[in-house]
Amino acid sequence: MDKHDRVMEIFLNECKEILEEIAPKLLNLEDTPNDKILINDIFRGIHTLKGNANSFGFVKLGEFVHHFEDLLSIYRKEESVLDSSEVDLFIRSFDIVGSVFEYEEEGINGYPQNYYEILGEIKKALNIKESHEQSFEEIVSASSFAHASQERQIVEKMVEHTQYDLKNIDGKKIYEIKLELDSDIYLRGYNHQIFFRLLENLGTIIYSNYIINESVPTLEEFNTEHSYIKALYMYLLSESDEMDILDIFEFIAQEHEVSLSVVELEDIKEIEVQKPINEALQGINESSDESAKEHKSVAKSSIRVESAKLDELFDSIGELVIAQSYISQNEQIRAINNNELNQYLEMLGKSTRIIQSKVMSLRMIPIKDTFLKMKRVVRDVSLKTGKEIELFLSGEDTEIDKTMVDKLSEPLIHLLRNSVDHGIEESAHERISLGKEGCGDIYLSAAHKGSSFVIEIRDDGRGIDTSKILQKAIEKGFAKDNVAYTQDEIINFLFCAGFSTAQTITDISGRGVGLDAVKQSIEELRGKITVESEIGVGTVFRIILPLTLAIIDGLTVRVDNEMLIVPTLSVVESFSPIIKDIHYVKGEGEFINYRGEILPIVRLNKLLALNSSKTEFEYSTFICIDHERGKYIIQVDELLGRQQVVIKSLGVLSNNVKEISGAAILGTGQIALILNTEGVREHLDFEYNA
Repeated sequence: MDKHDRVMEIFLNECKEILEEIAPKLLNLEDTPNDKILINDIFRGIHTLKGNANSFGFVKLGEFVHHFEDLLSIYRKEESVLDSSEVDLFIRSFDIVGSVFEYEEEGINGYPQNYYEILGEIKKALNIKESHEQSFEEIVSASSFAHASQERQIVEKMVEHTQYDLKNIDGKKIYEIKLELDSDIYLRGYNHQIFFRLLENLGTIIYSNYIINESVPTLEEFNTEHSYIKALYMYLLSESDEMDILDIFEFIAQEHEVSLSVVELEDIKEIEVQKPINEALQGINESSDESAKEHKSVAKSSIRVESAKLDELFDSIGELVIAQSYISQNEQIRAINNNELNQYLEMLGKSTRIIQSKVMSLRMIPIKDTFLKMKRVVRDVSLKTGKEIELFLSGEDTEIDKTMVDKLSEPLIHLLRNSVDHGIEESAHERISLGKEGCGDIYLSAAHKGSSFVIEIRDDGRGIDTSKILQKAIEKGFAKDNVAYTQDEIINFLFCAGFSTAQTITDISGRGVGLDAVKQSIEELRGKITVESEIGVGTVFRIILPLTLAIIDGLTVRVDNEMLIVPTLSVVESFSPIIKDIHYVKGEGEFINYRGEILPIVRLNKLLALNSSKTEFEYSTFICIDHERGKYIIQVDELLGRQQVVIKSLGVLSNNVKEISGAAILGTGQIALILNTEGVREHLDFEYNA
């Protein structure tokens, strides 16, 4: 990857971050249309996006955000409160910004749908606003290019200078920097203040001087999109090397605009230090050098790291954990019984756990961004259905593995659309007649519970009518007539592929694609989904996930001579069976009376073809597995303990083995297969239906 490609990648990532930051702020603006801080934040994001777009030749994006920014700049100045139609225009305009960015990124020709329609609405709004009585100076001060007029006023003033002591430069270098930026730098998102600020972080600017174009017009004729600064010269005293200095200017594509050279002290006849120019431009007065140093000391720095590199690091740490566990549990090493050796092994184990924990934390990010996106989903669906909905968020700062965050958006969108469309009553009048508020409430929350991550989508709607679900399930062939089903079993028919209770097909529901896709997505994340509902009260969808995809918390069991790991996320409890509670039903299989429930028993040795002979139940351990289609029991020979293991994929070897989801290397060096409780349940269903 050459320098230009690397810079382009940084630009694209920054644009995506800006878009993600602006989206929730626009939705918050609906709730607080008089919040000028929000409007300013949105404006700054759009302004930065415009500069980036123009710098990299994204003409379509630059054109649209230019007009969008002009509209925002006027609303920043106005004292009036935005009405709903104006906020709606902002939101629809932002949708076009996102679509145009995707077109530019993918190199797609043409324009997104409604591009010119929305652009026309923006221009119409601009014409209306600009026709109001407002001085040119007020518009300029509210403009995105206000900094340009500030520069014009500043550079015309006499600049104060003070002597700088250069007798002892302590091995530092003096760099001569010349900036001859083209007149379109503001359109490209740059200004001279930026470079002053960045260079001051690397050293001391001991001299600077502007060269101004002689034909600077009066304020009335001043073009705010044009730079009248012909050149900027400065000397920088710094310990940094030349590449660090040049990195500051790496976004400038035109090489002729920047030159850098190292000069010797004796070559400089007279150098004076100018007071920091960005201090004058910004109007910022720092109280003292000490306060500046204190500010720098608390500033946090960050770097961008590709997710793939983190994954590689995590895999390496997994191998380290396995090796450390193998050493600590090796019988020959333990037989040495040397106190000093044992002490070193304990230190190694502690250090390994700390490293593992730190590396895991690198992959953990708050689910906040994903939750904030859901506000837009609920808003759009509520508008389409004509229902008044309020979404409440909680636990959005809860952290989860980034890989899982990326894959949670689609399931959450499905569930929230389902809550609005099916869960909340059809009208405010219907809700009021039931003693509820006219506005429907939906709660989206996240929390850590033990070793699991739990997301809940709760609504105060009509609840799930199980009689209608069962009737539709019988019609579709998912359920049998004249068979008694529990409420949980009936509700779980909703997750069957192609199941839908919608009377009409819309762009929201009725196509038979929804909850089955949700279930599949959650299971791919090694999680599960449960549903609780009460007629007239509401419904709760609960997603339960492991904290990370790379490590699993499981029970290690022995079946014959094979080691298996049962994910604790699915385990209710383990127990020794009471023989009199076990029953055999001809043509159906073996069952046990477990706390008043009759549950089927799965012999793992038979299921996995490990041993054709039956192990006596009285010498076995039973493990109760929780599943949305009902609990069941697995029989194992021995329960060995509980531990966290690093998951290893079996690749194509496990494609046709639904009962196994992967493997792990135990501390003893043995390989243990990870049981897929969902696949075991499917085998059980097949056996019963056969």
